[in-house]
Amino acid sequence: MGLRRILVAVVGALQAAIGVLAVIFALILYFDFFDVQTGLNAPVELLPFYLFVLMVFGFFSIISGLFLLHEGSESR
Repeated sequence: MGLRRILVAVVGALQAAIGVLAVIFALILYFDFFDVQTGLNAPVELLPFYLFVLMVFGFFSIISGLFLLHEGSESR
């Protein structure tokens, strides 16, 4: 049972970290730090769609990762 708890904790932490990185990337894309929009050749008209997709994916990933971490801590 200990291996399952460790695996759930690792997967939950990785999933939450990926969600945080997606939200950070969306903010970098929005504020155009490091001239990212030009580097990615992102059309200005589709920028709100990209931001929406990244933010939704990021928040759902963070929430899911936190639920996994909570489940791992409750299974003790």
